[in-house]
Amino acid sequence: MQTNYKGNVFFDLDGTLLNNQSQVEDSVASAVRQLKENDYLPVICTGRAPIEIEAATSVTGIDTYVTLNGALVESQGKTIYSNDIKPDVIKNIIDMAHKNGDSLFMHAHTRNSLSAQTPFIKEFFHALKLEIPEIDPDFYKKDAIPMFVVITDDDGKKYQKEFPELQIYNTGYHSLDTVAKGVSKMSGIKHLLEELNMKDKTVYAFGDGANDIPMIEFADYGIAMANGINEVKDIATYITTENINGGIVKGLKHFNLI
Repeated sequence: MQTNYKGNVFFDLDGTLLNNQSQVEDSVASAVRQLKENDYLPVICTGRAPIEIEAATSVTGIDTYVTLNGALVESQGKTIYSNDIKPDVIKNIIDMAHKNGDSLFMHAHTRNSLSAQTPFIKEFFHALKLEIPEIDPDFYKKDAIPMFVVITDDDGKKYQKEFPELQIYNTGYHSLDTVAKGVSKMSGIKHLLEELNMKDKTVYAFGDGANDIPMIEFADYGIAMANGINEVKDIATYITTENINGGIVKGLKHFNLI
């Protein structure tokens, strides 16, 4: 495994590396490949699960991932870190979700499932360009679950108050990304840098949403997409253009990475 990189560049996916059709544009894919040729390690850093990122990996050649908002870290087929949510906690939040008319989209390492059919399911999966998975409320009893998404129109405050042992990110699309307390994209990045012996290398990070804030704060150079939320822009080193307007390429060029 190569570790003699000049630095690391972490890319969020939705609203960042991906366009509005959840695809990587040709110019972006070419820029990422050039980035690696220039001896910088490109890393996907996303709330998505590993089985949901093929559209990005297939055209960029990226083989290192911080997925599930930092709860699962992998590089070149090797699992570096995983932080699974306790089954009894999942059972309790499923009970609360079902009482509220909500559903859990549960992510295991290689597959996923829904806890119930609810009104926002179709809209949620359409927005992410994903197939609707099978419904199995007992899925968490069979697989370790590093992250789940509460599919709801709630802002997440009542769930966060009821479950302080969890960290909840309101990421839009009627979704509350949920991981164990203390888990974030930043914590996932730290585990990766430790494993690859790259803690002394420069960190660049591109993001647009609430779950990107810890990553942008941690990076030596945090780059906010122009389509991102104000909270990300306020803490960024640099604000590039929109994800559909050359934002990735412009940001990489601004820091002379390509």
